[in-house]
Amino acid sequence: MKVVLGGTFEPLHEGHKKLIDCAVQLGGKEVMIGITSDEMARKRVRCVLPFEIRAENVRQFILRKYGFEPEIVMISNPYGRTLDNEFEALVVSPETYEMALKINAKRLEMGKKEIRIVKVDWVLAEDGKPISATRIKKGEIDRYGRII
Repeated sequence: MKVVLGGTFEPLHEGHKKLIDCAVQLGGKEVMIGITSDEMARKRVRCVLPFEIRAENVRQFILRKYGFEPEIVMISNPYGRTLDNEFEALVVSPETYEMALKINAKRLEMGKKEIRIVKVDWVLAEDGKPISATRIKKGEIDRYGRII
């Protein structure tokens, strides 16, 4: 099953790892991971590591945990490669679910079939709130959800 997942992945935290785990469980080695370009990432977040480092962090996580190198591509728009390729599943978080609906609406407009959306629940921090890159960057929690 060809599966796609996209994001900034900075910093790589437990929520990201749960998304990656779901994508690999669904697609095995047939997983494409789209990582936002530096320009796209910096529109949302002021300071991010360069694409090459973020991609390498994701690659190393999958290589260590699953023993294979995933297909990682740079994305420079919110649709990534989802309009050009045929995927069977799109793994998203509650935060990115609305974009997944827009992707499928656009695919239908283009005469393509929808991609099955697999929504993965948040990973919660010690305080019961979702782990997010924003909270980590603000210094509220660490990448494991521990309160700082």
